[in-house]
Amino acid sequence: MMRPVTLAEVLSFIDHFECSGYAQVASAQSLDFTLTGFAPIVSAGEYDVSFWTGDSSVETGLFGNAGGVTAAMFESVRAGLLFVPKAFAASVEGGATKAFPNVKFVCGVENPYHAMVQFLEHFATTVSQSKPHIPASAKVHPSAVVEGCLGENVVVGPGCVVMADSEVGDGCVLEANVTIYSNVKVGRECVFQAGSVVGSRGYGFYMYAGERRMVPHLAGVVIGDGCSFGANSVVAAGFITPTKIGNHCHFDSFVQIAHNCCLGDNIMMASQSGLAGSVTVGDNVELAGGAQSAGHLTIGSGAKVAAKAGITKNIPENAVYAGFPAEDIAVWRRSVVRLRQMGKK
Repeated sequence: MMRPVTLAEVLSFIDHFECSGYAQVASAQSLDFTLTGFAPIVSAGEYDVSFWTGDSSVETGLFGNAGGVTAAMFESVRAGLLFVPKAFAASVEGGATKAFPNVKFVCGVENPYHAMVQFLEHFATTVSQSKPHIPASAKVHPSAVVEGCLGENVVVGPGCVVMADSEVGDGCVLEANVTIYSNVKVGRECVFQAGSVVGSRGYGFYMYAGERRMVPHLAGVVIGDGCSFGANSVVAAGFITPTKIGNHCHFDSFVQIAHNCCLGDNIMMASQSGLAGSVTVGDNVELAGGAQSAGHLTIGSGAKVAAKAGITKNIPENAVYAGFPAEDIAVWRRSVVRLRQMGKK
């Protein structure tokens, strides 16, 4: 979420924090057009702000964490304002306009990721003053705080908080002390057990000027229909696109789903399992208790992961993995037997 802002206003702000000055590397028809949103480079529209880190050898996914597109994709990029490295702008014959012909304004900065973060923190943190919507059919405990919008027949238990600019669909149940942050959209018939938290800032940091800085996660969470969340489970908000969970997914207690993850339908995650940031999970995946995945990986549809496995690489569809680092379960079993035989000698 962000308030509409003119390009000239953004450039004035960028000029303030870029001590060496930004580099205008495209001739916009006008500096008066309005920017209304933000998005990854691969999905940005003509009035969105986006960024590119300068690595044309890496193609990023929809979540845009790497800020990368291959050179072959440059012509398909459409954005209102695109932050790029100054060095790249200087290296392109004819300017970066030639590289990104369908971007309204290309802005060269020392660190595009930092520029995007600064933009978000300055322009995209406004929470609307929309009024809460609580239909007569909803049951809200007197100790709960509801600032967002509830659907029909929603139950909100004691100590729950539903923040402004959030939506909880028909028939959902929030048990005790559940927190739904702003910019979270929950589908129908979902259940959140005590202590669940949805939409909190993710555990993301980046290095700039010798300091470790927090990444804002302002894109929220989108959850489908018929999902359930165990006690004290956490779903973190996305960076510039939402963390997404499909339909009929079920999560046990103490499950962690980090920022920018994208989960399909019918996923099962047992207690204390977790996904690091930007993991893509296909349909019908099962993670047993304590299984963990490193970030920026893909777990294929139909895959199963055994208890306490540590996923360090992509898992193919319909595979069964176990161990650390996780591998095909048949290989893992043979390895365990061989190690025990060696230990008895």
